[in-house]
Amino acid sequence: MKYFALKIAYNGSRFSGFAPQKNEQIRSVSETLQEKLRSLGIDSDIIGAGRTDKGVHALGMVVGISALRCWEAERLFALLSPKLYPDIKLRAVREVDASFHARFSVISRRYYYVFSPDMPSPFLAPFVSWERVGDVETMQKCLQICVGVHDFALFCKSGGSAKSTTREIYRAHLRVRNRGGKVYYVAMIEGNSFLRAQIRLLMGAILATSRGEIDLDDFKAQILAQTRHYSQPASPQGLYFANARYEGIRI
Repeated sequence: MKYFALKIAYNGSRFSGFAPQKNEQIRSVSETLQEKLRSLGIDSDIIGAGRTDKGVHALGMVVGISALRCWEAERLFALLSPKLYPDIKLRAVREVDASFHARFSVISRRYYYVFSPDMPSPFLAPFVSWERVGDVETMQKCLQICVGVHDFALFCKSGGSAKSTTREIYRAHLRVRNRGGKVYYVAMIEGNSFLRAQIRLLMGAILATSRGEIDLDDFKAQILAQTRHYSQPASPQGLYFANARYEGIRI
């Protein structure tokens, strides 16, 4: 067998999430990948660097697959790419060794959250979260509070498979962009791994703090897993799985 890492981007509004969901009529990203690979004669498990929810997008999701030894990366890219388009864009295919694991070999994952106080056009609405935005400096402070090793037990949905709720966030910041007379904010959060809905719950609380619905001390207390002050997640359409990094491998 040969082993390959695929880098893909996808429009999350067209899928039920990365992994199959119970009682969902819409196909998942992994099911779509598996179907298209089978049409090429490749029957493989699909292992992703992360698991995005319904409506969440990806710019650089890494997926691990296996195939017969007759396959080459260039041929796989050429044949699979048009089958996935337009909802999934195949960005790269790289052959890897058998020890590579798309999920467990990751050393960091990066997410973007894109939001705006201005109502997006119908063409951008599936890709930008329309939010009430308060003080920008407060949002920056909240993001800096997130950096480090914390128990994020109060920033995750129940039902996940994680054995521990402790995670490390390496970097987090906010950027402001002006496009066509509208203001867009892009929050970047990078860490070793994330809990179920952690980014959306963090962004919901950060936005609430910026609006004065909870104060900065309340946000700190929730980060320290002391008291839950806010539990409404931000909308999924603004969230993007940006990329995954691996030791010694660039995909």
